[in-house]
Amino acid sequence: MLLNFTAMTAKILLKPADKSTDFSLTAIIEQETEGKYQAMVLGLPECKAEGSNRDEAIANLGFAIANRLEKAELISLEIPEPKPNIPALTVLIEQKTEGKYEAIVLGLSECKAEGNSREEAISSISKIARDRLEKAEVISLEIKKTKPDNPWMKLAGKYKDDPQFEAMQADIEAYRRELDAEMEEYYRKLDAEEVAQ
Repeated sequence: MLLNFTAMTAKILLKPADKSTDFSLTAIIEQETEGKYQAMVLGLPECKAEGSNRDEAIANLGFAIANRLEKAELISLEIPEPKPNIPALTVLIEQKTEGKYEAIVLGLSECKAEGNSREEAISSISKIARDRLEKAEVISLEIKKTKPDNPWMKLAGKYKDDPQFEAMQADIEAYRRELDAEMEEYYRKLDAEEVAQ
């Protein structure tokens, strides 16, 4: 059960070892409970991690991604035809067995191809992605983070210009001191009774 669900996305920039291209992966960060966050890469659900805060969850996710990419690589796949304005797709290429490669478009799990070589897998995934996008489009969707309204914010500053506000605050402070004194006296009596027994 999610006690406090705040979904955020984070771009994770990585440069796989011995590769010169940077890749930006999108992750979703969810606060599951007080002090516990979960992070997961969109398109790579097996790449997930937890942390006691948002930054720790993202850092742990970075390690999970690095582990996932030890025997795989990411490439950027351009689809110039039939729609030249489609942003590049990120493809995960992995050698499954000797002489068998698999390519998957991140975020489009049905766009999967195999080949007897890396190049054959890339060629196959290019065709599958091109066919898939022939009658579809890829867009960037920006979701503005909404903060839940704090019910007390409606009252913030409401009485700032009220001439009786300072007097009311003084009354509240005096009443608070009175209650504190009563509680102190109550606990002092309890302690005295305990000692007497």
